[in-house]
Parts: sequence; C-alpha cells; structure tokens
Amino acid sequence: MKRTVLVTGGARGIGRQMALDFGAAGYNVVINYNKSEGQAMALVNELNDREVACQAIKADVSNAAEVERMVKSVMFGAVDVLINNAGIAHMGLLQHDSEEDFDRVIGVDLKGVWLVTRACLPAMIERGYGRIINISSFWAERGSSTETLYSAAKAGVNGLTKALSREAGEYVTVNAIVAGLIATEMNDPVPPDALIRIVDNTPVRRIGRPEDVSHAALFLADEKSSFINGALLHVDGGY
Repeated sequence: MKRTVLVTGGARGIGRQMALDFGAAGYNVVINYNKSEGQAMALVNELNDREVACQAIKADVSNAAEVERMVKSVMFGAVDVLINNAGIAHMGLLQHDSEEDFDRVIGVDLKGVWLVTRACLPAMIERGYGRIINISSFWAERGSSTETLYSAAKAGVNGLTKALSREAGEYVTVNAIVAGLIATEMNDPVPPDALIRIVDNTPVRRIGRPEDVSHAALFLADEKSSFINGALLHVDGGY
C-alpha cells in the first residue's frame, strides 16, 4: 500500500516543495494550510495533473479542535509520515514583544507541533509504524537577535524531538531537520546585509533552497532510515 504523508504548512515554501517531492516519490499527499487557500488549491491541481493522489485540509495547527478534525478528515486513512513544517516568524526586541506575540509564535511553532503529533501518534503506535519529521531552525541552537520567540520555539521543537524519540522509538522514528536560512517568503524580510553575513559564514557560500530541506525529509522518511531516531539533521550549509 502507498504511504501517506501529511505536510503542515504545505501550501507554500518548503512545505510546497515537500508536497511535490513526496508526490513524485509515490506518496499520497495531504496538504495542510490555514490562510493560503488559493495556493493550496493550485498545488492540489498541480499534483493531480501529475497523477498524485492528494487533498488539502484547512486547519490552524495551534487550535486543538481543528487539528483533531484535520487528522480525522484524511481521506487515505492513517498518516504514515508526519512533517511538522507549519511555522511563523516574528522579529522584534524582546522588551517590545507582547503577550499576544508570544502566544501566536509559540502557539504555531511549538504547540502546533505538539498538537498535530499528538493527533497522529496513536494510530502510528497502533500500526507499529510511523515517521515524524519536525522542521526546526539553526536559530534554535545559535539564537537570533530580534528573534527570541522564534528561537525559543524552535529550541522547544528540538527538545520535543529528542524526548519523543525515546518515548515512541519502539514504533515510530522522530527526527528534526535543523534548517539554515532558506529562500522562502518567510525570509523575505531579512535585510540584504544580514543575508550577506550569513552567506559569508556558510561554508557552501549560498543560502538554502526548499529542495535542500525536502530531500532531507525524503531521506528520513525512507524505509532505509529506520535506525535514525532522535537525530537533529543540520541542513544549513555548514553554518
């Protein structure tokens, strides 16, 4: 039987590339989106044209009820591969951040990972198979000035990954991709001088592309990667 992948935040950027690449690799593809309905529907049409079985489901990953509804709505049955990709960025000095900023960033970037994982995990354990791949960031380890909330949320994702890999490792592998700066809309606000500094400090001398992360996810999802568990796979050009 074909495996099914659920990509949260799958309508744009890294998520979109994963939907395309996993579809090309023979997976059924479930695209989660929240606000990007037009892009999600366009992606479904593109995948259908490529004869990929797919669906798009609207859900705010920070909302428990919407997450439960999403997982129950997957037309292909249980999710085999979960990619927790949905995320939002926030830039600002900590003393200027509001409680609403905190709740919004932590809600999507960390609580969202926890909620979607919690919804998918029981069926994975029952079947004795599952792959959970969390998309983290190099700022989780290094820390980014003016991005304390984002850095803290992604550090939490790394901790969740490590802990759950021990808790569920008998049945499910749980790994994270620690992504460097990737050329997506999320990073459009990054100032040009900051981009130059990052490239100068990256041994491969470029910023990442969505396919760099997507190919790493395909590797971790593969049957041959069953002994990789609790790993933080750095896809950051050596930064």
